[in-house]
Amino acid sequence: MPTNKKEGMIFGICMCAIMVFFMGLLNISIHLGGFDFNSIKTNLIAFPVTFIIAFILENVVIGKINHKLLEKFVDKNDSKNSYILFNCFFIVTLMSLVMTIIGGFLGGDNASTIFSEFFIRWPRNFCAAFFLNILVAGPISRTLLRVIQKNESNNSKFELATVKVEKDNNEVV
Repeated sequence: MPTNKKEGMIFGICMCAIMVFFMGLLNISIHLGGFDFNSIKTNLIAFPVTFIIAFILENVVIGKINHKLLEKFVDKNDSKNSYILFNCFFIVTLMSLVMTIIGGFLGGDNASTIFSEFFIRWPRNFCAAFFLNILVAGPISRTLLRVIQKNESNNSKFELATVKVEKDNNEVV
């Protein structure tokens, strides 16, 4: 898991980008009647705006609610996997609720259509987002984070070794 703000930002951007891209592609494909070049093109056009909305929403609103829920449901002695699972469940539940509505508006639907189809769209979005998060976005983002942390650790060891060598070279014999 992220250990500082920089790692948190990289992890969050990776998770959000993967989730927004594939959930957008799913919903656009359904809306346009199938997966084809047009749905990919439309998704690529919609991605920047949708990403910004989702990223801000997650960091400003949903993340705070998620943090409070995690404090209530996950104890410090619980396993890392239980933390990951609860975190995924809360984030996906909250984000899929809100993004189902926002996505409908971004897709050009009117409020009547969005709310009359909400209980068809939201369960589908929740299920797809939950498994996308658990099986794809989470593992990719955590792997990227481990690579960054390992690289930072190696750089830190290199810097310490360099300082030690410089110190050894500056000693008078």
